[in-house]
Amino acid sequence: MSLRSTSRLKGIYADLRQKITGGIFKEGDRLPTTEELAKAFECSVGMASKAIAMLVNEGLVEQRRGLGTRVLKSHSVRLDAVAFIYPSEQHEGTRRIGQGFQDAAHEVDRRVIMLSTGTDYRKEGEIIGRLGEFDVKGAVVYPVLPEPQDRVHFEQMLLMCSFPVVLATALPGFRCAAVDQDGFHAGWTMTRHLLARGLKRIGFLSTYAWMPTLRENYLGYRQAMEEAGILIQPDWVVLDPDMQPDFEHPLARGEGLVSQFLHRAVEDCLEGVVCSDDFLALGCLAAARERGISVPDKFQVVGIGDYAISAQHDPALTTYHIPFEEIGRQAFQTLNRLLQGETTVEREIQLRGRLVERQSA
Repeated sequence: MSLRSTSRLKGIYADLRQKITGGIFKEGDRLPTTEELAKAFECSVGMASKAIAMLVNEGLVEQRRGLGTRVLKSHSVRLDAVAFIYPSEQHEGTRRIGQGFQDAAHEVDRRVIMLSTGTDYRKEGEIIGRLGEFDVKGAVVYPVLPEPQDRVHFEQMLLMCSFPVVLATALPGFRCAAVDQDGFHAGWTMTRHLLARGLKRIGFLSTYAWMPTLRENYLGYRQAMEEAGILIQPDWVVLDPDMQPDFEHPLARGEGLVSQFLHRAVEDCLEGVVCSDDFLALGCLAAARERGISVPDKFQVVGIGDYAISAQHDPALTTYHIPFEEIGRQAFQTLNRLLQGETTVEREIQLRGRLVERQSA
């Protein structure tokens, strides 16, 4: 659907919704047929049907074969809120983004709704589709879309959405604003740190490698190695696309992958590794201990994230501090500007973090 068609559809939907919430169409009333609506709005029957589908999805009307479209209720719940929709608060990074979002909203007296979708990724679309029913003005969403069909479903939902949406992680090609970490800078910074310590045979390890930010981590690693004049060998890099999140036991993620990588690292005489995530890095430290590899004397490990557990580990993990709270704060501020009618907001904001040097490298 073109941008012009999408805008036209949203206008028809908004007009009908206003007539329902304003009491012109009352509870129990039947709406005009799609053919009548198409004539009234000078649009196609298909576009009129899509506008009705949006009202059905919002719970304002119902359609029954042979009986037409009936108004279910007027808009009685008015929260005047903004929402943060996320997979799980058990993941520290997501929880910290949510905290930044809440803090920024409270500073300007904005009511907030926090909604978790778990690992049922399509729930995000269903939830967002019904937020307008409760007078939610806009949303910040942290989408996790492991399969191509999930991405398509999510993008269609965004096109149909009647209010502004800001992403808390960038998805290239999507037509909405996003705030995210600078993944390239993170990968480059941590690789440069190992290079500065005299290492040359440096590996890179990542799961979820299809995610744009994690791919940027790898590109930063590659750039730093090229700047140092070091030719990366294929066996030094593992970019695993597997996506099986375990929010309750994050340290268990990628155990088999980490073990295989350490075995290869010993064979290839690697001196260190950049991990795209602290949990992978902590897994490397555990696997190194099991193999009797001394860290950091014989092998050095760095991560990206800077979670609380990373500082508590023995040895404590050298990592890259991602400004999660600031991501949440700026995501809310971007959403708030959109709600105030600004049209010049940045399409993508990338926030840089910093090196946190500890004992693992």
